[in-house]
Amino acid sequence: MIETLSLETLVQSSDVIALVDVVGVKSVGRMPSKVEVVANLVTVNEPLKGGVAVGESLKIKTYRGIEDNPDLVEGSRVLLFLNRADNHYTVVNGVQGWWPVDEDGKFMAMGKGTSLDEVKEAIKLPPQAKPARPKLSL
Repeated sequence: MIETLSLETLVQSSDVIALVDVVGVKSVGRMPSKVEVVANLVTVNEPLKGGVAVGESLKIKTYRGIEDNPDLVEGSRVLLFLNRADNHYTVVNGVQGWWPVDEDGKFMAMGKGTSLDEVKEAIKLPPQAKPARPKLSL
């Protein structure tokens, strides 16, 4: 089970935020735990954060067989909150960073009830102060 982040924390934890079309989904292997590794190819429609461009292709790594992991579907449109990792991206905080878009243009899943304008406003906010770390001792 994931710990749900506030919209502001989700936004600030993301290197890239973009509205994308999923153009390819391919199983690329299994981990020793039998979890399936999936390569997803998406095309950026509307970049919101992170320096990606309209029309750019991004490779997203996801997993099948893990609770709270997003399941990208070829042909769907989604808003993704992503982090860079080597030559691909990963979705921030599991299913919370994956907001499918319905036929009316509204977000579903954990984005339900949130508008694109609210996401854009959260991107404009200054970074949140990080909580003070407790002093360590032995």
